[in-house]
Amino acid sequence: MQQKRLILDTTTCIDLFNGNLLKKVTKLPYELVLPDVIVAELINPPGKHLLQVGYKISHIPEHAMAEIISLRERYSKPSTNDLFAFLLAKLNSCELITGDDALRKIAKDEGVAVHGILWILDRLIDHTIVSPREAADALEKILAGGSWLPRKECEIRLKWWRN
Repeated sequence: MQQKRLILDTTTCIDLFNGNLLKKVTKLPYELVLPDVIVAELINPPGKHLLQVGYKISHIPEHAMAEIISLRERYSKPSTNDLFAFLLAKLNSCELITGDDALRKIAKDEGVAVHGILWILDRLIDHTIVSPREAADALEKILAGGSWLPRKECEIRLKWWRN
């Protein structure tokens, strides 16, 4: 049976790096895929580590490049590289993992399933890859790294995972 593919954006990669989760997340039963432009953007840590620990690279087909231009014209907020992640998810019927509110809205508007880093942390606990306490430690590191996660959801999880 083929693994479900998750397309990750830039902020997700940075959050995973800040939470020391880059390798642990590869133990989930998903294929983790990054657009080639994001790997190039993250060429220094965490980018080089992503390929070493099992993340996959994917490219937007040449015939779909016009769609990137169209998306850029319609949506000014997400970075162009993150639009590549969105389009890759859309073209391949994959789920998008993002921490970018504007990208999340585009995905929902265009019918692409979307999750964030909290969903990843929940899956890591569900699959007993990390303990709730380890997830709380990782979330605190992610927040300390400057991630803009929903405060209330983070507080709920931190309280729950610490008890």
